[in-house]
Amino acid sequence: MRVEYDDVETEDDLRVTYQGDLFTGEVVERSPQGQVIAITTYFNGMEDGLSTEFYPSGERKAEGSARYGTAVGVHQEWHRNGNLAARLEFDDQGKLLSRHRWAEDGTPIESFVAES
Repeated sequence: MRVEYDDVETEDDLRVTYQGDLFTGEVVERSPQGQVIAITTYFNGMEDGLSTEFYPSGERKAEGSARYGTAVGVHQEWHRNGNLAARLEFDDQGKLLSRHRWAEDGTPIESFVAES
C-alpha cells in the first residue's frame, strides 16, 4: 500500500499510523508543487526497508535502509550536481562502521572508519 505523508500520523513513540492502525507500506512526501521528494517504507508502524529522498527537481538526494527503525547497510547522499556527498555504512544493529563525506566538487572532506 502507498499513502501520502499528510494521511499518516506519527505517534509519541514515533510509530506511524494510518486510519488508526500501525502502517505497513510506503509513505510518499511531496513538495508544495506536487513533486515526490521522499518515499519511506514502513512495517507495523516502524521505518523498515528502503527510503529515498529527491530534490524538488527530481534528482536523487539520499537513499538508505532501516530495519525496524534502525539504520542498516549503506546510506548515501548526493549533492544537487549529482556528485556523492556522503556514504555511511551501518552494521545490522545500527552501529556506524564508516562515514565518508565529499565537497560538491568531489574533494574528500571526512573519512571515518570505526575500530574493529
